[in-house]
Amino acid sequence: MSRRGVLAGAVACTAAAVVAGAVFLPLDSPKEPEVAEQRADQPYYATTAELENVADLIVRVRLGAGHEEPVDGTVMTVATARVTATAKGGDCSARSIEVVYATPGSTPEAADLTAGKEYVLLLSTPDGEHFFPVNTMQGVRRVENGHAVASDINDIALSPGVLKALRLTP
Repeated sequence: MSRRGVLAGAVACTAAAVVAGAVFLPLDSPKEPEVAEQRADQPYYATTAELENVADLIVRVRLGAGHEEPVDGTVMTVATARVTATAKGGDCSARSIEVVYATPGSTPEAADLTAGKEYVLLLSTPDGEHFFPVNTMQGVRRVENGHAVASDINDIALSPGVLKALRLTP
């Protein structure tokens, strides 16, 4: 299978898994889920627990240079990220992972990621090899002066436990 096929399949699986996880509740759930705004057909997570639970991996990384690849009509960037701390998904500190994300400027919702900068990423891994932000806005935070800084449209904070594991302060 070609690399483009794997990436296209991974993007489709991620979208399906994220939507399924955001829409369905366990049968024993005592209340209905909150309905929240969606951007670009992406789920919006209304609470810290929802956002952190949907991620397979929560890491602090230094983003490397990437290259662009078209996937299902969207320009995606594939970049290597060096993991410096892990909060969820097993200890993968001191190793690199391959991250796939919408190329900045390719869509209005694309996160503004820059090679050489440090980020907190909440990622899903539908194929076990490539990692995708769980949501282009909520799954990415830049790191500034020891703090995880969310985008202007993301008002969901990370939990104290995640911040501590990533060696960040609230």
